[in-house]
Amino acid sequence: MGDTALKVASVAEPANAQVDQLALAMEPSYAEPLQAGNAQAAILWDGADWQGLGLKAAIFAPRSRYVLSGVTRVFEHAPDIPEGIHPSSIIDPTAQVGENASVGPFVVIGAGAVIGQNARIASHVSIGRDARIGDDATIYQGAHIGARVVIGDRFYAQQGAAIGVDGFSYVTPKPGAVEEARATGQITQASQTEGFARINSLGSVVLGDRVEVGANATVDRGTIANTVIGDGTKLDNLVHVGHNVSVGQNCLLCGQVGVAGSTKIGDRVVLGGQVGVADHITIGSDVIAAGKSGISSNVPSGRLMMGNPAMKMDLNIESYKALRRLPRLMAKVARLEKTVFKTDETG
Repeated sequence: MGDTALKVASVAEPANAQVDQLALAMEPSYAEPLQAGNAQAAILWDGADWQGLGLKAAIFAPRSRYVLSGVTRVFEHAPDIPEGIHPSSIIDPTAQVGENASVGPFVVIGAGAVIGQNARIASHVSIGRDARIGDDATIYQGAHIGARVVIGDRFYAQQGAAIGVDGFSYVTPKPGAVEEARATGQITQASQTEGFARINSLGSVVLGDRVEVGANATVDRGTIANTVIGDGTKLDNLVHVGHNVSVGQNCLLCGQVGVAGSTKIGDRVVLGGQVGVADHITIGSDVIAAGKSGISSNVPSGRLMMGNPAMKMDLNIESYKALRRLPRLMAKVARLEKTVFKTDETG
């Protein structure tokens, strides 16, 4: 709305915006900072008086963060990867790299790997033997894609992501301390072990379309079957997905989430930061777990979970309130005990 011929070079916060910048003032609270800046154009909240704010042009945002998604895409600082294949990269003669691909310095692509069209692969990335990556992938510096990993279209990997690493799976020659503790609730000398035998990961990892993996996040290969992550799911930085795990579509796993092996997670699940999920359990679709929750048993679909051990959020809040009341309750019990003892002594 307004002067649609007005040109902007970048975006800025309202108070710092210059005449050639688009101010992001998508809530009424930004009105005063916007007037302190020099912006001529801004993204505003629905119903704002853009002319009264001294602007020459405005874009209205009924759902501000959704609009912000599009704006950041327009002004994105794309990875600096020159077109073509850098001469220092090592690509096996049997590998296939699609049209319009950009492959940066010191990239290694293994035998039989297939990379789709329009890939942008930054420096020091390694892609293993027989890996398959779809079209329009963006892979930042130092990411590692293991052998036989299959990835759909529009994959996005941040620095240091590791997809298809060996699963953490070991066994003792005789029943060990963990097995004894589970069975009997105690640990004796009989379960002491001199070492662990590795169980190698023969499976791989399958990622759907539009999957994004954050910096230093890791996804383990399956032991026999594949570890699977569905379309549209996003893994934040430092997320770990264990071997044989199945994650559904359009899930969000926030920073430092850890999912232990053989767990099944449904669609549209949100796990807040530092959520821990035990092995061999099932989490239904449309579950939200608050940050730092510890999920150690199955969760039905549609649940809002919180706490450690995780329980329904309303129950966790009531439990927390009760916990905070314990000091007063104990003091009250102590006073009652004194009263009872005095009564006994005088009776």
